[in-house]
Amino acid sequence: MSVIKKKSLLVAFISSLVLSAVLVLTLVSYIVYLELKEKDLSASYEHSLEELNAELYASYIDISGITAKIEGAGTLKGNPIIEGTVKNTGNKKIADLLLKVRFLDQGNAVIYEAIFHPQEPSLGSSSLTQVAIPYLTSYRRVMLKPGDAMAFKRILTNCPPEIASILKKEEIKPSGSQRRISTEVLSLSFAKEI
Repeated sequence: MSVIKKKSLLVAFISSLVLSAVLVLTLVSYIVYLELKEKDLSASYEHSLEELNAELYASYIDISGITAKIEGAGTLKGNPIIEGTVKNTGNKKIADLLLKVRFLDQGNAVIYEAIFHPQEPSLGSSSLTQVAIPYLTSYRRVMLKPGDAMAFKRILTNCPPEIASILKKEEIKPSGSQRRISTEVLSLSFAKEI
């Protein structure tokens, strides 16, 4: 065999190896992409379902006693907080609930928003403040059964100084004359039936 034929065979062999490697890498990459896309679509579907549940079931969620103020005693003293009660008047168990609370001025313009899960352990509800540190403690959100009511208290994080100064002077409630609070159920998920 001539040297040219040997070189041609070697080039053809190496080329076919490179082409095979590229093909295998492309197939593996495509499979990984499909797996990631499936997880992303699943998460998107779950989120859309929770938003739809909130829209349809919101009339069965009674949010009452909403008050924003500066806490006057205990471990939260001096912090802006919001407290109230959530009641499930429907016929399904609620596993997770996400609320949005808006602070409105005289013209009903939004001046501050807070988003939170009222079913997480309330802050300042006992003599020791419960702090959720995911890697040190684990807590379970309270299941809100049909007819159950639950009180909540949350610190208003990132509260603008203007709102804090107003809260030092007065409490803000849903039916205030100058400033009001409005609430909205953003998402909820029902307990899975076993």
